[in-house]
Amino acid sequence: MRLGGLLIAVIIVLAIVFVARRGDDETVIVYAGSKWYGHAPVWVGLRKGIFKKHGFHVRKEAFGGSADRINALAAGNAQFASLGEVAMLAAMSRGNRDFFWIGCHNIAPGNEGLVAIGIDSIEGLRGKEIALYENTSVHLTIALLLKDAGLDLRKDVEVLNAQDSAVVDLVRKGDAVAGGMWEPFYSDLRNLPGARILGTDMDTSIYKRFKMMTGPDVLCASKAWVDADTERAKRFFRAYFEAVQWCRDHPEELVKIVMDEVRKPEAEVRAVLKNFKWNGWGAQKAMMSDARMFGQANAVSELLREMGRIDQIPPFREWTKVDWFFE
Repeated sequence: MRLGGLLIAVIIVLAIVFVARRGDDETVIVYAGSKWYGHAPVWVGLRKGIFKKHGFHVRKEAFGGSADRINALAAGNAQFASLGEVAMLAAMSRGNRDFFWIGCHNIAPGNEGLVAIGIDSIEGLRGKEIALYENTSVHLTIALLLKDAGLDLRKDVEVLNAQDSAVVDLVRKGDAVAGGMWEPFYSDLRNLPGARILGTDMDTSIYKRFKMMTGPDVLCASKAWVDADTERAKRFFRAYFEAVQWCRDHPEELVKIVMDEVRKPEAEVRAVLKNFKWNGWGAQKAMMSDARMFGQANAVSELLREMGRIDQIPPFREWTKVDWFFE
């Protein structure tokens, strides 16, 4: 009995010491993500021990679309997320102040587009069904592509709203003659029999003005979590951007990591990642500026208002932590 009691006491003491030494690891930092390639920094940070090295314990969870990730941040169900800019601007326009816009960790034009079956031109889509994910970057991409061809997305075609693989399924079954999505679903669309690419985000006026997609990835964080310990949050995002820099510095190894996460063939993953430019901590000062993200966000906000998706252009700079990058 004495030996058993002593053993239990030793185990308890060791457990206390272990927990005490974990520091920030005591609290799990939840990341809201998906299978989009732009989540690679978190995959890398976990696999390469970057978060752990800096004393943070991160758990990745899937939270549906970008709007769902915003809601997860606001509700405290996640502490940080990568998501589409369009959902972020829409939330801002509704007055959601429960999150911060931290930065832009990548740009990846050419990885979303409009694909049709049996249609050779955008003009040929008049009166036809198009499957797309509403209130996202691809929604804007397709609206701009149609506008340049003299079509109005709201009047001249029938929109079938669907998410991710459901867009591919609608086109595959013939319920829609065309569909638009981002990777990895964009490749699935292109691989359908008889598929033809009618345009990508690189063919839009947004890209021509800013050399950027219609809705690039943005890095956001729970306001409550950041405000609870701003220095901790700053240290954490330095660790995150270290993982971003790793993605930039190790392109070959990154291909293998992404292949394992998205379960796609190597050639397909390489083709997608070739379009990615990773923006580390040092690049954020230039990215979060009028010449880049702020100018682009204003143009996208104007387009969203024109499309009737938001009522007003949000003062998005009020959500940012740009001062972090000037210290």
